[in-house]
Amino acid sequence: MTADETWRSLHDATLETIELRWESGEMRLRVRTGDAEQPQRVVVGSSVRRVECERQLPWGFSASINEVRGPSPTEGELARVEIEMQSGDVIRIDAVDFCVRGAD
Repeated sequence: MTADETWRSLHDATLETIELRWESGEMRLRVRTGDAEQPQRVVVGSSVRRVECERQLPWGFSASINEVRGPSPTEGELARVEIEMQSGDVIRIDAVDFCVRGAD
């Protein structure tokens, strides 16, 4: 699976937890997918510099991911990932690096 396909495969996954490890700057978003081979994935941001995480629910309640945009370059050495939830909220993360991996 290519990197783009990996990010697109998060469509309809359920966001379970968001964790920011302040000292290391690592952020982990644990998601549950419908994929029998990898039912849980973790989105990891390394050296996180900025997080925007509103929970206004403009489209109503949902814990499912609608679309993931990025990683795309921002200023300097940072990249941005935007996770649009099916609630209409967008989680924005700026970090040095991102990856999607199997759950620990």
